[in-house]
Amino acid sequence: MEGEVVNTWLTLVVFVLPFAGGLLAAPLAKVSRATRSVGLCAVCAATLVAAASFVPGVLSGKVYETHILKLTPTIWMYMRVDALGALFGLTVAALWMLALVYSLGYMADEQRLGRYYSFFMLCLAWTMGVAYSGNLLTFLIFYELFSILTYPLVVQEGTPQAMAAGTKYIIYILVGGSLVLLAIVFTFFVAGDQTLSTTPLLDITMGQGQLRAIFWCFIAGFGVKAAIVPLHGWVPDAHPAAPAPFSAVLSGVMVAAGTFGIMRVVFNVFGVALLRELDVTRWLSYLAALTVIFAAILAVNQDNIKRRLAYSTISQMGYVTLGVSLLGEQAAVGAMVHITNHAFMKGALFLVAGLLIKRAGVHNVSEIDGMAKRMPFTCAALAIVTLGMIGTPPLSGFVSKWYLGLGILEAQQPLYLIVLIGGALIAAIYLLPMVYRAYFREPRPLAEGVSLASGADVSREAPVSMLAPLGVAVGISIVLGLLASVEGSPLSLARVAAESFFR
Repeated sequence: MEGEVVNTWLTLVVFVLPFAGGLLAAPLAKVSRATRSVGLCAVCAATLVAAASFVPGVLSGKVYETHILKLTPTIWMYMRVDALGALFGLTVAALWMLALVYSLGYMADEQRLGRYYSFFMLCLAWTMGVAYSGNLLTFLIFYELFSILTYPLVVQEGTPQAMAAGTKYIIYILVGGSLVLLAIVFTFFVAGDQTLSTTPLLDITMGQGQLRAIFWCFIAGFGVKAAIVPLHGWVPDAHPAAPAPFSAVLSGVMVAAGTFGIMRVVFNVFGVALLRELDVTRWLSYLAALTVIFAAILAVNQDNIKRRLAYSTISQMGYVTLGVSLLGEQAAVGAMVHITNHAFMKGALFLVAGLLIKRAGVHNVSEIDGMAKRMPFTCAALAIVTLGMIGTPPLSGFVSKWYLGLGILEAQQPLYLIVLIGGALIAAIYLLPMVYRAYFREPRPLAEGVSLASGADVSREAPVSMLAPLGVAVGISIVLGLLASVEGSPLSLARVAAESFFR
């Protein structure tokens, strides 16, 4: 049953503002770079405030909506903010704000900045649209736009490796998007509706064969973006190719958009009761468990830092898919909150990787020896977030994995505890060596082009403008663990969202 519905123009503002920022990024630079920086930061800050303004209402049971444009005689372009959308939208807006501030320092000496900031802001607009889409066609429009407009950012550096990664990315994404389109058309044909509400679109009377076909078409389509094994092939190439600040949002929230789509399919399109009758999510849980372990094992063997983190993202998104597939309230809470917790932890790790690359020429784990002496703040951030990724209390990674564990027991699937714990142990194997090398190995000579006459142990710490967003991301990861139960936290939003789908 729906809560109170509130019509508000704010659901439109959250993607119109960054869309305008994307259009103005190049013209503002003609005035001055400082003007562009201030303008884009103001746009991101306003988007974040607008996203945060929905939280008190959705916690009290309200749903915000607005109808924008009639696309067909029966279908509107329709924005709707429920608890799940509010959680994802707030996560997107907050991480994008940090990545933008970091970009101002990181990208300062790069070429094609007008293109970078234009597409950076446009991707924010469309990702916010994904978070707040009120029906499947609106979701598809925003989902396809942000997926396609990600391509110029993947190939931003223009190297052969970046171009090859971009080609692989766009092929995967276009195939996945086509499957999502097919599933949406099939859903409309069967159900005659596309609205994403707590009342599922489909029911068992529509034919089990058709319903199973729709389900797997959705899963294959969204599974490409969610990097479910074996649909993950684009991720290990795209993340290292993209500039570090965009890698942070690509890994933190844009891959998560695929799992967000899977959540919409499971809870809004099918519903828990129908999926239990169809008995299809059991197979999805097998794929999710494989994703967690397989990708984590592959991460262990990667020397390139960003590539190692990319495989880590695949593994962590496997936890989210696993939590959704168990069809239990506690597991759903863990999956939803893990999207947010992972976003800031993994975002912080990619910001660390960017600083190591930019300031010390360190691209590989084998080159990180002794960097704690040269970059103490950066390496401290690395150490803290590493513990969070493993699931060490009281950091945020522990909170989501705790609820996933409770959900596994609630679903009476104790074998998946082996996946949960095993994934955490393998994460320790591929993340802790970076911390160990940074703190307990002697520094190596700096890479060619970054050494200074004052000696090998000279500080390479980044300026405050780049350290501040990293510090905030780490701080959020700590606070989301320590204050997880506070009203208005991501955990409280996840609980409200799960309750609406399981009552």
